[in-house]
Amino acid sequence: MNKIFSYLIIIVVFQLVTSCEFFEVSSHIDADDPNIEYIGRFDFSNPKSVRFDWPGVQIKTRFEGTSCSIKLKDGNNDYNIFIDGRLYKIIRTTSDTIYVLANGLTDKTHTLLIAKRTEALFGIATFDGFILDGGKDLVKTIELKKKRRIEFVGDSYFTGFGTDGNSADCVFSRETENSYYSFGPQLARTLNADYSVVAISGVGVTKNYGDSLRTSEHPLPYYYDRVCMNETLLWDFKKWQADAVVVRLGRNDYWQKPHPKREMFRTAYLKLINDIRRHYPNAHIFTLCSPMRKDPHCDYVNSVVNELKLKNKDKKIHFIKVDVKFNEERDFGCEKHPNRFGHKKIADFLEPIIRKEMGWEPLLKRIFPSNPFRKK
Repeated sequence: MNKIFSYLIIIVVFQLVTSCEFFEVSSHIDADDPNIEYIGRFDFSNPKSVRFDWPGVQIKTRFEGTSCSIKLKDGNNDYNIFIDGRLYKIIRTTSDTIYVLANGLTDKTHTLLIAKRTEALFGIATFDGFILDGGKDLVKTIELKKKRRIEFVGDSYFTGFGTDGNSADCVFSRETENSYYSFGPQLARTLNADYSVVAISGVGVTKNYGDSLRTSEHPLPYYYDRVCMNETLLWDFKKWQADAVVVRLGRNDYWQKPHPKREMFRTAYLKLINDIRRHYPNAHIFTLCSPMRKDPHCDYVNSVVNELKLKNKDKKIHFIKVDVKFNEERDFGCEKHPNRFGHKKIADFLEPIIRKEMGWEPLLKRIFPSNPFRKK
């Protein structure tokens, strides 16, 4: 009897020990951990469940251990996952669940960058935190922060529409969208700047692509002040002051007839630029125009810029005509939108112009990813 009792005690003790080990297997990190850095527009109404939807938003941190998973409520968006400056994998969400970002790593401190590939039209996501190896934690990220900040405002050229497509003939899909390699984020990385993307495919200043009327009910300015495109909560611009704002809008307005009348377009564009200036009183504003089709929006944008320079004595507003030649076979993704190589041409064209106006000297050390084209 004593032997049986002793045996039962051994079993109970073993179960208690193994169950304790089980609970120590992982460390749960909340979304409001101070060692997590958020770049872009995020809704922190519930700091432990952070919501977002704009393309290109980023979550950065450093973590200890061999693995890292993310608690994510999302079933429609995709993400680039960079570990130690290398593209480690792509996460394509299918439901509200836990996604393994990396495992089997060397047991040391690693950098992590999560970059949202898809745009807000695919819906809102909610980040609830990370799961690490047992006994491991996040470490301070202060050295990851950059002093330069750029906001990009526009259409599909900033969302990365079709960027990962293999030809100009492919049809756009969620899998081919990759804001990380659109020219705005590529430009920001070249300038060693953090960035925020406020862009929606197909939008205009007054008229969106495909609309049958002369003006649209909800062009880009309708959404500009929002934390998330899909919700009405307003963004607090004091949280993140841009040094430069790059605006690329107008092509969709004049893609199909009936076109907006000249003063309709100019009035709407002027209001948008004035709103941007009100939010960012000290920023340089760069207005872009791509003369790839015979429409009047380039002249209209230029006239607004000249007006602001003359009337408001605004020396920090600029007009840039982006005259880049694309190679039909090499530079296009889906539906004749630039792929990452086409976007790089635009970024390379803009870089010396913006660098000169901003007075930004090249930095010798780039934090991470050190090379956006390098894969594991």
